[in-house]
Amino acid sequence: MDIQTPLENINAILFDLDGTLIDSETITDRAVGELLAKHNIYATDLDLLQFHGISWQRLELILKERFPMLTEVEVLNYLEKRFYEISKTEPPTLLPGARESFLAANAQMPTAIVTGSGAADVEAFLDRADLRQACSFYLSYEMYSPSKPDPNCYLMAAERLNLPPEQCLVFEDSHPGLSAAHTAGMYTIAITYSSPPPTPGLADLIIEDYTHLPNDFFHTITT
Repeated sequence: MDIQTPLENINAILFDLDGTLIDSETITDRAVGELLAKHNIYATDLDLLQFHGISWQRLELILKERFPMLTEVEVLNYLEKRFYEISKTEPPTLLPGARESFLAANAQMPTAIVTGSGAADVEAFLDRADLRQACSFYLSYEMYSPSKPDPNCYLMAAERLNLPPEQCLVFEDSHPGLSAAHTAGMYTIAITYSSPPPTPGLADLIIEDYTHLPNDFFHTITT
């Protein structure tokens, strides 16, 4: 389904990674579940959605606050390593139209990735999707602080692009990611392929996946 967009004068596209370009949040859920089981923690009421869209560092902090028995455990290292292992053997699929949209965006303007995942995960994604040449740069969790929903990562991206935030358009799936981009003053498009609809006001547009974008979308928003 095509959408009518009010966006204009956009000069850069910023993509989140997990849940936005690739359907990988289930891997995060799996890694968290395995970590808890490893330490005999069984929390059936744990809301895994709270871990989507944030950095491994922030995820570690939340888990240690909720489960004090993890205080001395190297949670970040375990989760990042396990996520990478699972992704390597069971690569997450790209969202419908994601690669084509990334290339279409890059054909019109600088295109980057701003993610709470680690650099190794981004590098692996760029190689698997054959998008390395189309990615102007990326910011992984090691490159900024604090985590989303703080806007710092997106403000850093705008500074690197030498653009005002209002000339950047962000694709995000999670509440923390959308909140970070919105607070930074950027336009946002929410991807609901594997995420619930966003809180009203956080997204300028909402689409299930990239096949719902008009064919000339990235061309039309530059004018």
